[in-house]
Amino acid sequence: MNSSSVSSEPLVLLYADLDAQRVQQQLMPLLNIQLDGNTAEIAIQVYNPEQPVSFKPGSRLLCYLSDEQLRELVLQVQNQPLTLALLPHPEMKHARYGFGIAGKMEDALTDALNNVAVEADLLLCNEVPVFNSVVIGDALTLTPGEALAEPLAQRVKRFIRLVKGIGDVTFNAFKITTYKEKIVDTAALGIVVVEHGRSSVLSRRLVADSSVNDGMLHALVLAPRSVFEMLRFLFASLFLRDYWNNNSPSFVGHLKSRSLVISSPKLISYTHDGLIEKSTTLQLRVEPRVLLLAPGRHLALEEAEAESKEAVRTRALPAGKAKTELVTYPLPWIHHAATDEFKELFMAMRESAKASPSYLTLMVLATLLAVFGLFANSTPVIIGAMILAPLMGPIIAMALGTLRQDEGLMLVSSRSIAVGTGLAMGCAMVATWFIPLTTINSEIAARISPTLLDLGVAVISGIAGAYAHARAEVAKSLAGVAIAVALVPPLAVAGIGLGWLDLTVFWGAFLLFLTNLVGIVLAAVVTFMFLGYSPFHRAKRGLVLTIALAAILCIPLAIGFSHMVAEHRIVQQLDGIVLDEVKLRDVSVRPGTPLRISLTLVSGSAVDDATMDRVKQRIEQKLQQPVELEIGVKVIR
Repeated sequence: MNSSSVSSEPLVLLYADLDAQRVQQQLMPLLNIQLDGNTAEIAIQVYNPEQPVSFKPGSRLLCYLSDEQLRELVLQVQNQPLTLALLPHPEMKHARYGFGIAGKMEDALTDALNNVAVEADLLLCNEVPVFNSVVIGDALTLTPGEALAEPLAQRVKRFIRLVKGIGDVTFNAFKITTYKEKIVDTAALGIVVVEHGRSSVLSRRLVADSSVNDGMLHALVLAPRSVFEMLRFLFASLFLRDYWNNNSPSFVGHLKSRSLVISSPKLISYTHDGLIEKSTTLQLRVEPRVLLLAPGRHLALEEAEAESKEAVRTRALPAGKAKTELVTYPLPWIHHAATDEFKELFMAMRESAKASPSYLTLMVLATLLAVFGLFANSTPVIIGAMILAPLMGPIIAMALGTLRQDEGLMLVSSRSIAVGTGLAMGCAMVATWFIPLTTINSEIAARISPTLLDLGVAVISGIAGAYAHARAEVAKSLAGVAIAVALVPPLAVAGIGLGWLDLTVFWGAFLLFLTNLVGIVLAAVVTFMFLGYSPFHRAKRGLVLTIALAAILCIPLAIGFSHMVAEHRIVQQLDGIVLDEVKLRDVSVRPGTPLRISLTLVSGSAVDDATMDRVKQRIEQKLQQPVELEIGVKVIR
């Protein structure tokens, strides 16, 4: 803020007749202190809008006026060599916010007397000056205002009140024409228009490239597509202090221009600096640098560009069919994307669904890498195969086809999945014939006993995969999704089972693959529906089918989960206990009839056959079932 002595300027104190007593009792003593007792240097004048008077050129007008009175004054003094210096009148709320005037009279007087005047723009709405903002429609329901400064209890009450009013939210159709004749035909909950964003709470974070004298106005067009989107924004803006520092709502369009004409088929209800008005057309324009203003200390001043460019950012706004639906129907709970909005995703999924040569090549390479990693019992190599595997694309495409009931997309993606599955198991089976290893190691064993936990992993991975495909900015997370769900290793183990002619290994691994497949499709269908890529009535058939398949799969998975829980319980019962002066360690359980238990006996002396038999009997008594023991012995000396 620039400051210097401006005492050489003629000073005029303007106030309304009704404020005479307050001026004499409160304002004049403070002014006397600021002027070192030389109050004779200031002309005191009662302001009457109906009797405009002329002022001496070069005067500094100390205005103790309401917003309404100030509107009349600025129309009178614009383009004149008169400096406006504003003082915080109780009814000058909007000019105080718009021009950054201090709320404390002592501070405001210091600024009014000492700050060097700057040229400032004047925003007009239907030829009436705007000091702070014009709020069109229901945008106030999304304006956080000074909410973060309120006590928590008050913010909770505000949030509850806004939530109760969501059912009454309606969209209006708007046609917005800029100074350069660009037309925006959209639907919105409301529009907030400001001359600059430096002192407006809503626009402070959203309008970064603004100045009090850049000759431009800014319109923020608010168009949330769903109730959930509104609730998320309301909660964040009321309770998350850093929200406005790091985020801007995804449903806000921004127009920057010298003038705007906003029209609607219906009568527009709008708030002009707190005054409620109605009209079918609003004409807003900026008169550049027509005022000389002593800026308040809260008005951030920046050097304006010589020629500020018009900007129209409306990608977030509904158009076409999406606009018609928002105007015609109540706001949906979930955003239903129009066809043109997910056209890019749909085209990408059609490409991902095809069994292209690169897809087949990567399936072969990923499977062979997985087979070698499995036989080598190497986790890093298996992870490499997971990342290389291209199966996720056709599976997500199948989910989108199932959601939209697109038979062509479902057919192409299911064919690619079938070809990839058969190719993977075939390659694994052939590779197994040339590898002279027939032992089930830990990596193979981990993929032949699927449980409900594996279905849970598949569901979470399906949600992440669908979201990553729908949101380009998080596509980099797809590698993590591929690692989590591990589609190719189960197919490789199934192929190994076929190569060994071991149906137990084959079925266990193939069941894990089916679990991953169905879990991903189900979760992706629900995720795409939640993101608005299909209404529920269209998705219902595919959703019911995938839920039915998942329910069928849950039967063997639940049996496997119960076995896992039972085995874990046995390990807890036996590991670390002492039987016949020997301690049981490293207990592990393998299902079978009878139950197979592998353990280590730790003793201070040699363990004979009789001791082993007694330990076996004690274990059978404890578990109340016959067991077969694989015993290792450690003697401590």
